[in-house]
Amino acid sequence: SSGINAEYGRNEEKNVGVLNRLYLQSYYEEQKKKKRPPLHTLSTAAEVRKWIPHIKGEINFCLHHLSGVRNYPEYKINEFKDRLEYVKKEYRKWVNRVLELDPDYIGTPGDHHAYISKRKREELLTEKHERMKQK
Repeated sequence: SSGINAEYGRNEEKNVGVLNRLYLQSYYEEQKKKKRPPLHTLSTAAEVRKWIPHIKGEINFCLHHLSGVRNYPEYKINEFKDRLEYVKKEYRKWVNRVLELDPDYIGTPGDHHAYISKRKREELLTEKHERMKQK
């Protein structure tokens, strides 16, 4: 009788594993369907900042395929170069949009930065505002 229970447990485990794989597969397919919204539809800096890592991921993808020893045909290399140029322009647009929506943002959106104390942040902001007035 103990052999039947042990076998039943393994089958149940297998079924849970199959269900988990199906769930993960549908989850990844949903994630792939999520596309970056048009820039003009986003109205806050936080919404725009949320998508910048996605753009940086595309840049890294193109760079990865262009670097190293690959046996790609010439047309494929040109496709990656064109895509890289397009994505770099997109990145600049999105960063500029963040800086438009949040002019007090210090640094480049999407990049890691060190901690800035309140006093230092205020100094940097006053310098930034003074430079803006001079232009």
